[in-house]
Amino acid sequence: MTEIPGRSAPKRARRLAIALAAVVGAVAIAIVAFVATFDANRYKPELVDAVRARTGRVLSIDGNLSLALLPRLGLSIGPARLSGPGGRGEFAQFDSAQVGVALWPLLSRRVVVERVRLEGLKFEGVRRRDGSTNFDDLLRAGGAPAPEPQAPGAAAAALTVASVQLHQATIGWRDEEAGTEWRLQQADLEAGRIASRKPGSLRLSGRLIGKRPLVDVAIELSTGYSVDFATLATQLTALDLKARGQVPGAPALDARLRASLQVDPGKGRIDLSDASLAARSGDGIEATLEAPALAIAQAGASGRPIRGRVLVDRESGKADVTLSIAAPTRSQDRVVFGELRTDAKITGPRLPAGGVAASLEGSGSIDPKRGAAELALEGTFDGSALRARLAATRLAPLSLRYELQADRLDLDRLAVDAAKPAAAAPPGAGIAIPAAIAGLDASGSVRIGALKLRGIDASDVAATIRSGGGRIDIAPLRAAVFHGTLDASAALTEAGRHSLRMELSGVDAGLALRALSGRDALEGRGNLSLELAAEGRTLAALERSMDGTAALKLRDGAIKGVDLADVMRRVRQAIAAARGKDAAVEQRAGGGDRTAFSSLDASFVVRDGVARNDDLDLRSPLLRVGGSGQVDLPRRHLDYLARVSVVGTLSGQGGAELAALRGVTVPVQISGPFDALSYRVDVAALAIDAAKRELARRLQEELSGKPPAGAARPSKPVSPRDLLERMLRR
Repeated sequence: MTEIPGRSAPKRARRLAIALAAVVGAVAIAIVAFVATFDANRYKPELVDAVRARTGRVLSIDGNLSLALLPRLGLSIGPARLSGPGGRGEFAQFDSAQVGVALWPLLSRRVVVERVRLEGLKFEGVRRRDGSTNFDDLLRAGGAPAPEPQAPGAAAAALTVASVQLHQATIGWRDEEAGTEWRLQQADLEAGRIASRKPGSLRLSGRLIGKRPLVDVAIELSTGYSVDFATLATQLTALDLKARGQVPGAPALDARLRASLQVDPGKGRIDLSDASLAARSGDGIEATLEAPALAIAQAGASGRPIRGRVLVDRESGKADVTLSIAAPTRSQDRVVFGELRTDAKITGPRLPAGGVAASLEGSGSIDPKRGAAELALEGTFDGSALRARLAATRLAPLSLRYELQADRLDLDRLAVDAAKPAAAAPPGAGIAIPAAIAGLDASGSVRIGALKLRGIDASDVAATIRSGGGRIDIAPLRAAVFHGTLDASAALTEAGRHSLRMELSGVDAGLALRALSGRDALEGRGNLSLELAAEGRTLAALERSMDGTAALKLRDGAIKGVDLADVMRRVRQAIAAARGKDAAVEQRAGGGDRTAFSSLDASFVVRDGVARNDDLDLRSPLLRVGGSGQVDLPRRHLDYLARVSVVGTLSGQGGAELAALRGVTVPVQISGPFDALSYRVDVAALAIDAAKRELARRLQEELSGKPPAGAARPSKPVSPRDLLERMLRR
């Protein structure tokens, strides 16, 4: 039968379609059979060996590997872990991973990753003290770098990722050199298309925790992005970052940052536009910052003024601080911010009427290459001229050098409590050194022409202060104070171990004691030296642990609260009246009593807060006073035995009574709480001792024939037998 030509073409087409369908079906059956019979888990050992050979790390795959070919080339991996360098520790792990790659683009040598999904990723990055990281070996794992291709980034530009998803990821970073530690927990990330010079969008949420410093905030980030894989030029559009949580100095923080950013590493250019920051803390602080336009390039810098404001509204006081910075310029490698100005007004119930005002002007600069910055300010604070220079020699971690100068500062104006004597603080009051200050690497000098603090007036104050490593050192500290001079040094630690060395020379002792302790118990001028160490976080703990030495040398003064000359007269009268009775002279110290002296010297040894003295030497025209005893600082208690001797008499001061006590040492027991001291003299014992001395004197006179008082001629000596008989007859 002859085939009709017009009808043969459709038949051949149907046959060809059937044949192609059969071929495709056979291929599909073959692929399905291949996938169904292919066991990817057989390649686990080879994959583990390859990772060990190239990186020296140990890859552990606890879950199964599965492969899919249609509709995309896909690989799924169950739980897996990667060790740290050399097979030690754990570097990263995940619960599951899925990667899908489109098949057809591979034919044109393009890689299109349709999906990357990771569940439960955990990553721990570490920067060691020598600057190396725990993933440097992975960057070098490829061996020697290959010659640079003629078209840089061409291979990267051929890569496209349709989407990336991370769910419940934990990313940690520890910088041992800077002493910081950060961790992003419960992180969920969704990124759209990632392709060279193609726009995409990203969303990230999680919980950011810092141990040093202490930070705990929930973050939400959304932004559009575009990256040129060849040049790494990056553009972030409509960036919106929210943070809520706890940060140092701002509890219950609620902050939001909005901006657009372009970074071009090849051109060395950074463009920031429409940047705004608004933050509020739970303790009454609000802050805003506006940077409309800022461009920094190798050739220069430009932009519009930056403005900020901080408002504080608390029961203890209010503050309004404004900041303005002119458009930046560029000088060599530095970005210079000129015409910097800040104004502040602080008011509150503890402050003087009208509050306290400050106004400062200056300039600053940042050197991105060196990671350094400088700031110079000059103006007024509370009516006093103030000058400050700060230099950050290193920004991360921060290393600060500074110079501060002020004509005068009256800090007692800034807080009512500051005018109270230092010792007036309750013993249980906390003594804490802020970790942020003690841990900051900083050193500088402070100079103040006239300073008033806690009721103490000082002038020509000069101090050098260093901090870092949990410690603050003040050495030296010099000033004119209490009409004399001060030379001191101190060390304060975050751990609560403190030390003080102080030399006061030519000071008014009474003025110093009133200013430091609030007690009016001493007069005179002289020197005081202290060298003490203590440990504790409260005033009471510091007093209980205080160890060291102290010395006092005063001239032409008086001890207030007791008149030892009057005590001696009372003692003489009591001896005459006692006649062997159990009598004593007792009286509470205080009132207008005072014991004048021409010199007073004493040294103390302090152990566990108790100061012991054994070498008191007080001298006056009438008296010599020695003594020993202790001052219990934690208990505020004195227990002291003064030994008083009469060395001279003056008319009008009970001279005859005092003359009768020449050669007699009178023990005066002074004891009691600091605010209720009293003294006691055991007169009965003194009367017996005086009688013994009188008897010995008379015996010697009778035996030697020495004339009695007022006799014109010597008496005839008597024999011991006659004297004994005479005394018995009496």
